[in-house]
Amino acid sequence: MKNGLLILLLATSLFAKEAVLPSELSAWKALSYVGSAKNPQELPNATLTLNTASLVGLVPTPKIEYVARPTNEGGSVSYGGMFQIILKEKGLYRVVLANASWIEMVKDAKGSQSVAHSHGPDYSGIRKMVDYALEAGTYTLQLSAGADTTSAILVTKLK
Repeated sequence: MKNGLLILLLATSLFAKEAVLPSELSAWKALSYVGSAKNPQELPNATLTLNTASLVGLVPTPKIEYVARPTNEGGSVSYGGMFQIILKEKGLYRVVLANASWIEMVKDAKGSQSVAHSHGPDYSGIRKMVDYALEAGTYTLQLSAGADTTSAILVTKLK
């Protein structure tokens, strides 16, 4: 029985498909760790870098003092976090996430309206992608209503 399972596992890994990612998502394959902020004072220690994928730690949503109240806070057993990102120029930006957490980009305590939603390429590990037309500045990326204690995240400029 054990040998059969081992053979099945090896065969599955040999024939597993790898996602073909467009160039703007190429950073998805290399992750660095970033812990999330639980309040606005911790944001400088939870900074994301544009075009760099990060594995982020999330905390129970009720323990987070969000910059702006999330549209979807989730329940008492959901997870979330806040991250700071500095955008140097106006443009179309995509937030890529490995889980189904609610995503909001906040500047000056106001949420930005998303302009598009999509899923990632098959076999990529990308659960959702949300696009925003954003001005230059410092933003707080808020995650809420998540079911996971970690996620991968990437913010990339499309144009």
